[in-house]
Amino acid sequence: MFCTKVEAQSALRPTYAGIYHSGILGQVGIGTDIDRKYFGELRFTASDILEAQFGIEGSVNRNVYRDDWFNFHVGIMAGYYFSGNPRFGVPIGFTIKPIENNRNFAVVMEATPNFFSDGYTSLRGNLGLRYTFRKN
Repeated sequence: MFCTKVEAQSALRPTYAGIYHSGILGQVGIGTDIDRKYFGELRFTASDILEAQFGIEGSVNRNVYRDDWFNFHVGIMAGYYFSGNPRFGVPIGFTIKPIENNRNFAVVMEATPNFFSDGYTSLRGNLGLRYTFRKN
């Protein structure tokens, strides 16, 4: 009898969790490594408003500038809200890692011009917190 231990590293495995607030509605998300050149994220609507529409959206982002404590990213986003309204957007944001001894904690500021399938457009601003699950 023998045992084999297999470990695989996937570039798409979730490495961080975040919570975001944009006015009335909030979002929770998981994503890949925010310090790589490209990273992805999946977000879900998280609201305490009973009549708010539930939505899910995914984005692929590129870090235009990366530093030990600061990243600047631009991406593309596609989402679906279960009221039957798909949306597309261009997230532009900053990730700031303000605590020198714990770079896993980050503050996110993001603006996303949104384009809905029915021709409606909007600008969403998010302020959020992310925590990366890795050793410093």
